[in-house]
Amino acid sequence: MKFEYRYLSEERAAEIDAMGIITPNGQKLRINYARCITNEDESIVFQIIFIAVPHPNDDLIDIDQYLLFYKGYQYTLKIKNTWSKKKENEEYKYHTKWIIESEIEEKEDCLSEEVLSVLIDILCELSRHRSKKIIEGTVEIIYKGKRVK
Repeated sequence: MKFEYRYLSEERAAEIDAMGIITPNGQKLRINYARCITNEDESIVFQIIFIAVPHPNDDLIDIDQYLLFYKGYQYTLKIKNTWSKKKENEEYKYHTKWIIESEIEEKEDCLSEEVLSVLIDILCELSRHRSKKIIEGTVEIIYKGKRVK
C-alpha cells in the first residue's frame, strides 16, 4: 500500500473533526492538514495528536501519541521515536527507531497483525519523509518489546 506525507483534504479533515475526538491534554482534536500520512483515498489517516515535551530534569521517557484511522476504526497509539544521523565520507546516514508502546486492539474484521503491518509501512514513510536529504539509513520498529522490522 502506498502512503504519502501530505495535506489531508478539507472534506476528510472535517469528517474527523466532526467526531469530536479529545486529545490526551483534554482538548478537542484539531486536524493539522499538513501533518498527516495518508493513502490515496484517505481511508487511512495517521496523525500525531499529542507531543510529549522532554523535561531535562526528569528521567521519565517521553512518548508521543498518534491517531490512526484504518478500516473505519480509530486507534490511539503511544509511540516513542528516536532519530539520529551521522556524517560519513561527506554523506549522512540516519537511524530511526520507533517503539510502539500501545496494544493494538483486535476488531471483528481487523486483526492486530493487519493493523501493525499498515502501521509499519506508515512509520517507514514518515522516516523517509524526515530524512529526504540523507543518503542512507535504517528504520527499526519494535512492537511491545518485539522487533518487527
